[in-house]
Amino acid sequence: MNIQSPYTRIGGVELFTFTYCSAVTIGFIFLPYISSEEIRSAWLKVIVAVIPYLLFIYLYKKVVTKHNDRDVLHLFKDMTSPWIYYFVITYLFASTIYSIFFGTKGLIIIVQTYLMQDTPQWTIGMFFLLVIGLSASYGIHAITRMIVIIFFHEIILFISLVLFIFSDDFKWINIPPFLTVDIGTFLVSSISEVTRYGGIIALFAYLPFVDKKVKVFRPITLSVIFIMFTYFLICLVTLGVFGFDQALTMLSPVTALMQTTTSPTGLFERLDLFFLTVWVMSFFKIGLIFVWFSSMLLKEIIPLKVKNYWVQIWIIITISTLIVISTPSIVNLDWRPYNINMLSYTLFVPVMMFLYLLIRKKQGVGQNENKSQ
Repeated sequence: MNIQSPYTRIGGVELFTFTYCSAVTIGFIFLPYISSEEIRSAWLKVIVAVIPYLLFIYLYKKVVTKHNDRDVLHLFKDMTSPWIYYFVITYLFASTIYSIFFGTKGLIIIVQTYLMQDTPQWTIGMFFLLVIGLSASYGIHAITRMIVIIFFHEIILFISLVLFIFSDDFKWINIPPFLTVDIGTFLVSSISEVTRYGGIIALFAYLPFVDKKVKVFRPITLSVIFIMFTYFLICLVTLGVFGFDQALTMLSPVTALMQTTTSPTGLFERLDLFFLTVWVMSFFKIGLIFVWFSSMLLKEIIPLKVKNYWVQIWIIITISTLIVISTPSIVNLDWRPYNINMLSYTLFVPVMMFLYLLIRKKQGVGQNENKSQ
């Protein structure tokens, strides 16, 4: 993918916000209780869960340093057989579509639960994907600018979580001071926590757009650590405010936390527009990133001219819309299939790609040695 723009540069700030926004959405809304496993130590698990993706970043950096090329998909295409390459790309593409579908269904549940109880699921999903398609059609540079603006919204929420720790509602006695389960159960239940960072897989398509002068892995690492602190705060504050038993029944801890700041006189109903913005913007940015990422993967499978970029976007939107409309309504998501697939296509497969590229010689080395002989 030769996609460096000669007139528009994407710098470290944009890369930081893109990385952060690619991961903090579904995990942010539903944390910390989606693993169907042990949850008392969720605040600790999200810290441990970041380690595999720090390894991801480390191996990514090693590959880029060795081959002097940020476009890992391009490297993998040149250094492996076509059938392996297209099998991997097709799997990444199908998994990204699945993530778009799952994220859209998550948005529908949130909206129907709190705002639009009588609105059909297909209506909410179709209009949501339509807006994403229109936004993504403007290209990655416009998407980047929108994400930078949306990031200020994340900062406000992050500050709000910090302030909760100093409120009267927060009680440290609700926080387990030690690991309350055996290590085996802790590790098994941590699978869902690991997948919360999986959105950074979109960096595969994004890094080639970043200005070559930018040291890309510093802002990526800082962003992933910031993601970890955000998750940690949500887990900590949720348990501290509500306690273990009450928190078990919550669909969206962030929503419940916001409701505790309002009076019981009906004020929450007058803040529906604000909460709708919180939810929709959270899902909007991840949907925007994944629709764009899937369009770049589709381009690798079915090459199209650059001027027809919008065609790829609307192919993705059409596929996603048909899947959302044709599937039955969901009132409660089973996260385990999603978590397992997310772990596979955002961690296991990329790590295997990195290791393969690390053991391969740098392009041109073998040819130059033969010529010198």
